[in-house]
Amino acid sequence: TGEFLSAAAKCFRLMDKDQSGTISIDEIVKSVKSDEEVIKFLRNCGEENLQFLLHPPRLAKALEVLDTDKSGELDAKEWDEAINRGLAKRLEQLAVERERRERAAAAADEEFSAEFLSMARKVFDMIDKDQSGFLDKAEVVTAVRADKAVIKFLTNCGNKNLQYLLVPARLESALAQLDSDRDGEIDANEWELAIETALQNKLDQRAAARVAQAEAAAKEIAQFTGEYLSAARKCFEMIDKDNSGTLEKKEIVKSVKEDTDVIDFLKNCGEENLQFLLHPPRLQKALEILDTDKSG
Repeated sequence: TGEFLSAAAKCFRLMDKDQSGTISIDEIVKSVKSDEEVIKFLRNCGEENLQFLLHPPRLAKALEVLDTDKSGELDAKEWDEAINRGLAKRLEQLAVERERRERAAAAADEEFSAEFLSMARKVFDMIDKDQSGFLDKAEVVTAVRADKAVIKFLTNCGNKNLQYLLVPARLESALAQLDSDRDGEIDANEWELAIETALQNKLDQRAAARVAQAEAAAKEIAQFTGEYLSAARKCFEMIDKDNSGTLEKKEIVKSVKEDTDVIDFLKNCGEENLQFLLHPPRLQKALEILDTDKSG
């Protein structure tokens, strides 16, 4: 929240070129065309009308909504009101996403835990050759030398004392740590206690990995989104030959016939009606759907 509001205040200052404390339409238009930091903030701010400042056909209407005192400019109070709406929306979206991730993680961890504990019990039985319910040193030594399934489980189990059973120089010390009642053997309870520690360590590792993956994914998505929207803005400007801020049918028809950059973007943009602009029989219908205010 603090970072978001700090970025919002900085964005306001970046647009307010004359430091008047208000943002004029000229300052907004210039900033949303050329200032990448402003563009990036508005794109992700969560407030629809602030985001519309990035889209020439919607800019004037967005300003009317944001300019609550009808002065023709945005002052700090009006900006903050919009920012707080955007922040509330972003926090709501983040909360929903966090809950979804937590539910998915809990389900995955529950399944992992069941499989891990089941394997741990099997490994105990594999080491306990005489089925006494206790693991003596000889049984452990034999298993960690010859039993591949035991070796594989201990190698990746997440408990250092269990892993040290695989290291001859540390085996004696590891057995002493595991043998809490000092009877010279590891009973089922002592084994389960070590396994509980191992499982918790594994779950902590999984949680850390999920955080790292989420951060990497968020970075990748943000980069893709920035590149995509930048390409979309460029495409709009290439079609808008008269720089009017709107696209007429004749401009679109000409661009989708001649401009390879426009064609490439529309072809891969992922929006059906934008793609239909490339197909003469469907162009008129696509225009009708895209032209939501019916301005032509």
